Amino acid sequence: MLATLALAAASLAAPPGVLQVDLHLDTPHQLHARGVGLDGAGLEAGLAQLRAGGTNVPVMVLWPPRAADHWPHVQAVLARLERELDARDELALVRDPAAARRVVADGGVAVVLALEGAHGLGEGPWEPRLDALHARGLSMLGLTWSMSNRFAGSSGDGGGGLTAEGRRLVSRARALGLLLDLSHASRATTLEVCGDSPVPVVASHSGALALQDHPRNLSDEEIRCIAASGGVIGLNFHAPFLGGGADLARVADHADHLAEIGGKGVVALGSDFDGMIRTPAGLPDASHLPALWAELARRGWTEAELAGVRGENFMRAWAAAWAARSASP
Repeated sequence: MLATLALAAASLAAPPGVLQVDLHLDTPHQLHARGVGLDGAGLEAGLAQLRAGGTNVPVMVLWPPRAADHWPHVQAVLARLERELDARDELALVRDPAAARRVVADGGVAVVLALEGAHGLGEGPWEPRLDALHARGLSMLGLTWSMSNRFAGSSGDGGGGLTAEGRRLVSRARALGLLLDLSHASRATTLEVCGDSPVPVVASHSGALALQDHPRNLSDEEIRCIAASGGVIGLNFHAPFLGGGADLARVADHADHLAEIGGKGVVALGSDFDGMIRTPAGLPDASHLPALWAELARRGWTEAELAGVRGENFMRAWAAAWAARSASP
């Protein structure tokens, strides 16, 4: 069986020019904290691993830890990532889905920028800081991380829904064409944001609560809500969120459940590699992703459906949010 899957995985590796998106990579944190480049040893989603596994649209995350001075930390990590991108011709920071497709068509890697947790905007007026990040390429905004903030409640502490300030943030993000990311959000926040959203929303790295009872996983109601918005949910690889055998097959189980509840168009990839996760057996880093496509194909997912999970589902959602923007980029 393992040999068969290995052969199938090799045949399912994305050929040049075919989109493969990972919605959540914490690699910028590792670059900043460890002082390494994208070719550094020990990375789960360094350039070598991305290339070997076929990921050519990595969503790189700015994550401010709880104890950090949040806004200065975000700027420092972004500056470190920008230096790395400037040093490599094959990498390009992209601000819209059309640009991402052009970079991939030319054989490059299209880097998408995300902020994990609006606490990263720091204290005081947040509007100029959000605008500044947008001007430097921000495309996705996570409302919370593991603790509630002045904008929204978190799943990490059982917080409530959006605050009045959070509603203003959501409105501004939509005007800029930013995708709103509901991973880490409380259930109340998730349902409020996606329930009346005029554009798709995403949960960049989450699992199914029905398969593993964990506050970070999504209820069937949340899955339906995100799917109804036209959004996507990125499969998270962290073993405590997977449950069961915490292996490649269990990741595919979560994909099957998301598809059963929200349709196969809701399923995407959001590994959380380089986020200090406990990786599942069979998926230790980004180079092994073809094994996941092989497992899903074995379960009956069609080539078109796999293309959706690899990236086309996300690109559809991103294009809709970008097209609906009203602020000048």
